[in-house]
Amino acid sequence: MKYCDLHNHTVYSDGSDTPKELCALAKEKGIEALAITDHNTVDGIFEFEKCAKESGLEYVLATELTTEYNGIELHLICMFINEKNVHRVADFCTYFRTRKKKINQRMAEALSKDICEISYDDMVARFGKNINRSHFAKILIEKGIVKSTDEAFDTVLKEGNGYYFVTKRPDVLETIKAVNSWGCVSVLAHPLLNFTNEQLEKFMPYAKDAGLIGLEAYYSKYTNEQVKYLLDLCEKYQLIASGGSDYHGEIKKGVGLGSGNAPYSCYENLKNACRQIN
Repeated sequence: MKYCDLHNHTVYSDGSDTPKELCALAKEKGIEALAITDHNTVDGIFEFEKCAKESGLEYVLATELTTEYNGIELHLICMFINEKNVHRVADFCTYFRTRKKKINQRMAEALSKDICEISYDDMVARFGKNINRSHFAKILIEKGIVKSTDEAFDTVLKEGNGYYFVTKRPDVLETIKAVNSWGCVSVLAHPLLNFTNEQLEKFMPYAKDAGLIGLEAYYSKYTNEQVKYLLDLCEKYQLIASGGSDYHGEIKKGVGLGSGNAPYSCYENLKNACRQIN
């Protein structure tokens, strides 16, 4: 059986692998189609495209956009970015990151005051301009405050604890419409990490009406029962099943590339959807 992995991160957001390293690992693992989905940025997509072509991989240029619905953070993957629409996606990402920068500076100041010294300028020099909570977690690990990213997220950087400040996020339904208008394919990432089953089922009719095209049914942290449940939802709402590992390299050591076990047909079906849109 052929597999794809349509949810991965590189050094252009909060992953540890370069696009070249990601492609090499995909070839090593026998993955046939690969996507780059760095958070709220398109900075690495054409470098990735070059590496994927050189590696003989089928590929998807994408970004994972941070949105919300009724106060719940949701991630929407914008797939099949190209030279014609990249400027529209980039403008959207830049708007979000401008607001995110101010929040990150506040976080660094708050953590420096009470927990440990953290320089925002040093973080940018080290990690680049696309800073997020995972980068703060890495600093806390290095300084011995926590032992893992999960521990950081569950303690110091947990929302409401006074050190993680939430950026005002775009509405997910409006973002779905925008993604489709750009000629890209909208896919809701890891819905069961953000919603209960009941919340998801209430949300789905609104998402479908907004034009949602895909649902991440295969995911590294899902049980077989959860995969079946999401595949049934895809059938009910006539959505395309997507899948990926959410690989971050050394940042999330327990998640291996390809661990979502997504069949290659996910890639084929989403690619066909993109053709129909355009």
